[in-house]
Amino acid sequence: MSIMPSESWLALQVVPQHEKKVALMLECKGYENFLPTFLSPRRWSDRVKIIEQPLFPGYVFCRVKKESIGLLGAIPGVSRIVGFGGKPAYIPDGEINAVARAVKSGLEVCPFSPFARIGQQVQVKSGPLSGVVGRLLRINNRNRLILAVEVALKAIAIDIDASDVAPLEFAQ
Repeated sequence: MSIMPSESWLALQVVPQHEKKVALMLECKGYENFLPTFLSPRRWSDRVKIIEQPLFPGYVFCRVKKESIGLLGAIPGVSRIVGFGGKPAYIPDGEINAVARAVKSGLEVCPFSPFARIGQQVQVKSGPLSGVVGRLLRINNRNRLILAVEVALKAIAIDIDASDVAPLEFAQ
């Protein structure tokens, strides 16, 4: 890890579902911040609604000067500054710029979890199948959740977005 430049991007871990509030507070205090979002359809029993959600749930990015880092922890909703060995980990400008360009491009973006690997046992995080455990497979270029009744040697496959599942050991 290299030494932090005089001004750099940091990742702030925030209280769950407080990303927008923290980003607004950072902006009000004069900090440059970045909260990348995407549009996601949410299905209710009577309708489908498109809602804006954070691409990186639980995180807001903030560009700060070295001497201002300590003040970030006092902002309501900020849990911690992401770092290693007690030192903040700075994020290269190129990584933030790449995500910003992708979000502004008009292309469809969505969260990607490298933890949920094909063939791995996963648990559904939300929706009508919330809590269901199955195996994530890729069939005909589509992610499928495989639910098996092992005694009967039968299984079903359900189309599922990889962002809607978490590896079983990380689920909850």
